[in-house]
Amino acid sequence: MKRVLLVSAHPDDMEIGMGGTVAKMAASGDTIISVVITDGRRAPDPNSIGPEKMAAVRKEESERAGALLGVCETKFFDLESVASEKAIIETTEKMCEVIGEFEPDEIYTVHPELDRHASHRTAGKICVEALKEISDHNIKLWAYEVWGLFAKWDRLEDITDHIGKKLAAVAEHRSQIAAIPYGDGIAGLNRWRAVFAEPHQVKPPGEYAEVFIKLN
Repeated sequence: MKRVLLVSAHPDDMEIGMGGTVAKMAASGDTIISVVITDGRRAPDPNSIGPEKMAAVRKEESERAGALLGVCETKFFDLESVASEKAIIETTEKMCEVIGEFEPDEIYTVHPELDRHASHRTAGKICVEALKEISDHNIKLWAYEVWGLFAKWDRLEDITDHIGKKLAAVAEHRSQIAAIPYGDGIAGLNRWRAVFAEPHQVKPPGEYAEVFIKLN
């Protein structure tokens, strides 16, 4: 059993990118903590509830989704954004504290270069920098895909038995799927990942899969 730290730039990132693997790890007995860096107030707001209400709603959605997947605790850094150098420095310090207290075996985050969302790339860079400052070379750092698809990967996880729970967790983010059908999109990608897992395969490894790149 492992101690696993999940890091998201926004309240729904890890559910979309690796919700099936999270559910799979929780089912195997791993202890999982999730960190959400920004409060998501700048997200699409189809119902015009305003940024303050949006931040509160997204926190509730994130807690419900995490609990559904088997996350033990979700920590919120509550930043409006990580666009400034000051915010990045402060967030890196907080990340070092969480890593030092939790002592994870693995950390999962969004990719610091390949993701097309700037806040996602920053979240990935913060994790890389935090591990450099801690200098713990035993912690494995993995990247999951959200807004940037991987052309190649280091690991593929069969999530066939957990796709239902993943999609239910994504569906908990009602404020967001009201504007963008994330569940439909990610289910299609996870299906494709499984079917086209390996050019020379005899058969697919499963019906749905998620992929990861190792960052250290």
